[in-house]
Amino acid sequence: MAGKVSLANTDDIPDLVEIFWEAFSGPGEVVFPQTEGGRKWLQRSFENFLSQKSYYKPESKVAVIRNLNSRPVALVIAHVVRPGQNIAGKAWKTRWSRCEDIPGMSEEKLAEFFEPLARAHYLVVGKEGHVFIELLMTKSTSRGRGYASALMGWATKLADSLDIPCYLDAGMRGMGICDRCGFKAQDIEMRYGGPPPCTPMLRSRKQ
Repeated sequence: MAGKVSLANTDDIPDLVEIFWEAFSGPGEVVFPQTEGGRKWLQRSFENFLSQKSYYKPESKVAVIRNLNSRPVALVIAHVVRPGQNIAGKAWKTRWSRCEDIPGMSEEKLAEFFEPLARAHYLVVGKEGHVFIELLMTKSTSRGRGYASALMGWATKLADSLDIPCYLDAGMRGMGICDRCGFKAQDIEMRYGGPPPCTPMLRSRKQ
C-alpha cells in the first residue's frame, strides 16, 4: 500500500540506486558518479546495509515507501550504533563499501564527503549508543505526500523502542521536518573550528 513504511530487500537495490542518484545529481556526481563503477559501489553498499548484523559495525536498516506498483519511491538509511562502536574517521568504510577495486570511484572524494560529517557527529554523541539517520530521500515525482515524515517517524520510533537518542545531519531543506520530529540543533561550531558542513541535530531519549 502506498505510504506504508516497510524494510527494503535486495530486489529493491536497483530502485534504491536510482533514488540515490537523483538526490545527488549535479554537484554530487563528483563524489557519487553516475557510471557503471558508481553503480557497482552503491549496489555493494546497499548489499552491506541489508546484510546480517555484525559485531564490528552498527546495525544498518533501509526502510522504504513503495508506490502502487510496489517499487520504492522514498528511503531512509538508519544505523543502530551500540555504545562504544566507532562512528568517526574512516568508519564510513564499514557502513558503506570500500572502493579501491572499482574504476572511477575515488576514496579521497568519498572521505572528503563522509569524514567532516563524521567529525561533527562524534562531537555531539561521542561513544553513546544512538540511532543515526544517515540519509533520507524521496523521488522528485513523489514529493509532497508526507513520505519523508513517515520515514522519519519510523526511524524515531526505532530509537524510542531502544530507549536511545537519535542523530542526523540536516540541510536547510530538512530543518522543518527535523523540528517537528523533536530534533534540536547542536551548537558545536567552536569545538569544530568553524561551521560544520551540515547542521548536527539530536533528538533526546524519550522521557
